[in-house]
Amino acid sequence: MEPVTLTAGGLRLVAWEQRHMADLAKIYDDPLIERFLVMPLPWSGTPRERFVWLQERHWQSGNPRWAVEDESGRLVGSMALTKSFPYELTITYVTAPWARGRGVAQRAIRAAVQFGFDNLGAKRIAWDAIVGNHASRLAAVRTGFTVEGIARNGVYQRGVSRDCWVGGILPGEVRGPDSPPEHYEILKRQAGFFLAERGQLETSAAGLRLRPLLEKDLDDLAATCDDAEVRRWTTVPGPYTRAMADDWFAFCRDSWDRGERVLYVLADADDRYCGSVEFNLRAPGEAEIGYFCSPWARGRGWMTAAVRRLCELGFEELGLERIEWRAVVGNDASRRVAEKAGFVIEGTRKGLRHGDDGRLDSWVGGRLREDLA
Repeated sequence: MEPVTLTAGGLRLVAWEQRHMADLAKIYDDPLIERFLVMPLPWSGTPRERFVWLQERHWQSGNPRWAVEDESGRLVGSMALTKSFPYELTITYVTAPWARGRGVAQRAIRAAVQFGFDNLGAKRIAWDAIVGNHASRLAAVRTGFTVEGIARNGVYQRGVSRDCWVGGILPGEVRGPDSPPEHYEILKRQAGFFLAERGQLETSAAGLRLRPLLEKDLDDLAATCDDAEVRRWTTVPGPYTRAMADDWFAFCRDSWDRGERVLYVLADADDRYCGSVEFNLRAPGEAEIGYFCSPWARGRGWMTAAVRRLCELGFEELGLERIEWRAVVGNDASRRVAEKAGFVIEGTRKGLRHGDDGRLDSWVGGRLREDLA
């Protein structure tokens, strides 16, 4: 198969040439690219020297390989289609760090996918990305791919097995520039949030800040979760051990990568763990908040400040429209925090949660985006 040039909204998808190599090396040096590509790095020696030749061989085998150029002729990404099964291709793509935020991947994906359907006889084009690569996932969803699940240990990246999202697109499902998926703006904001470096959050309470959970917190986390009041009102198992805290640490890291959970810990002036506050993200624009405080940090008003700050983050950075709160009937401390943080108690749901003695009634409440002020 001879190389074919495609055009896509100001972009050109062309055969690779030596003139692209300097910029391609800069792309492969980018930390975000290194985080999510599976190829051996650093990119040098024989792989770099034989790159253009190898792309020519791929074309000859019917597997298109394109350099993506902008209107100035500069390299802004790469695009590839590879035969995987009869009538199925797999798409892979990269955007240069200097071209992010310009819709490069979206435009190039549409052109490549349509070429695969129209010229290569594909009935399905598959996509995958290491879990946590929200930029790749967002571009795929925006152009019509359906994310179909997670393949555990689905890829092998430089000596480590990694989970990957998998999905696909069928003929007729390509989304054009004017047909974004439902809730796309929320999905876009959340993708940006989960890709960004995890920072700390200042609060209105003196001596309190919110930060990510660290391994050094796990002894204090275990002690907090084994506290009688925490076990009485939450679903944490007991007796709670350090091994359980280790498992929770790994779970929180993985769920953050999947974009399902946002957890911060309350840290005092000495950076000691003093409790947790988190969102469990649900349908786009919705989340449930949960929190508990360490025994040594109670009575300072810190949890109210933490809940207020996380709600601000939810509305401003995650695109949330409604945050739900619930607590077992009788958990007056949690209810006071929720009301002080702006939640409206909406009623009681019968038997909402399992307890040691059967199903338990729960108070439920909510806070809307317009309540932020």
